[in-house]
Amino acid sequence: MPMIELTIRVTVKNRERNMRVKLLRRSGLTSLLLALFTVSSVAQAATSPTLGAANSFTILSNSYVNTAPGTTINGDLGYTTGPAVAPTVNGNTHSANAKYNQAGIDQNSALVALNNEPCTFTFAPGAIDLASDTTHGPVGVYGPGVYCIAGAASIGGGGTITLTGSGTYIFRMNGALTSSANSVVALAGGASACSIWWTPTAATTLGSTSTFAGTDIDASGITIGNAVTWVGQALAFGGTVSTNADTISSPTCPASRANPPSGGSSNGGGSTTVIPTTPGLPNTGTVTENTTAWWNIPLTLITTGAALYAIRRQM
Repeated sequence: MPMIELTIRVTVKNRERNMRVKLLRRSGLTSLLLALFTVSSVAQAATSPTLGAANSFTILSNSYVNTAPGTTINGDLGYTTGPAVAPTVNGNTHSANAKYNQAGIDQNSALVALNNEPCTFTFAPGAIDLASDTTHGPVGVYGPGVYCIAGAASIGGGGTITLTGSGTYIFRMNGALTSSANSVVALAGGASACSIWWTPTAATTLGSTSTFAGTDIDASGITIGNAVTWVGQALAFGGTVSTNADTISSPTCPASRANPPSGGSSNGGGSTTVIPTTPGLPNTGTVTENTTAWWNIPLTLITTGAALYAIRRQM
């Protein structure tokens, strides 16, 4: 009788130990899966392009129109056709010279890179009011990412959108970009105008007395209403930029986005000219080459599949 009881106890203990081992293995593999998915999402985070020669320009255009006094440009100004009323330029003015032409090439290269970023959120088809949309999350609040709009975009009703969190913001729309009078683009939680990008395919129009932030690349033209405050860049090489008693300032950032990481061609191809960097000009602060996108996802799927198979074998 004692031997039978001892055998039963040993058997029960062995079973309990085996169950604990299996649970620990499953727990470890579950943690591995979570880590893999985290790595995958980080690898696909939005990144900002280099701007090359365009980095120093607050306004870059084919034709620059300014018909009223009172406009201040903090940064470089570039154009082929100049304004009737000269603004105050706290920087250099480049009229169809070599740097101006190179800036146009580098603007286009940056746009290619931005358009190649995968969408992290896609709105429903049609025009989108960013100030009132709720499909992306809390109304008027946006975190870092690539927001894709299959139509025009606006900041309507004098509303406010708040970009919160450090990282890159890309608003890509297949249409015009419009902000209403008195509207505001506010930054919070470490968000920087250096890392905010707007890439409409039709014209940009900013309403009077509005507040805007980020770099708008729009060869279709940029019209800035009266008394607008903008921390960022209006890059419309090949198009027209119009101002009216506005204050437009390039943000103060590290200078690394004036050059690609190795001093070669910028993201998306384009110029291989090395442009000297100047501290205090617009910059993302980091340059990330998009070299992981094509292999990281398949590798993650393969590794995840192997982990799932191992879990199934142990169950």
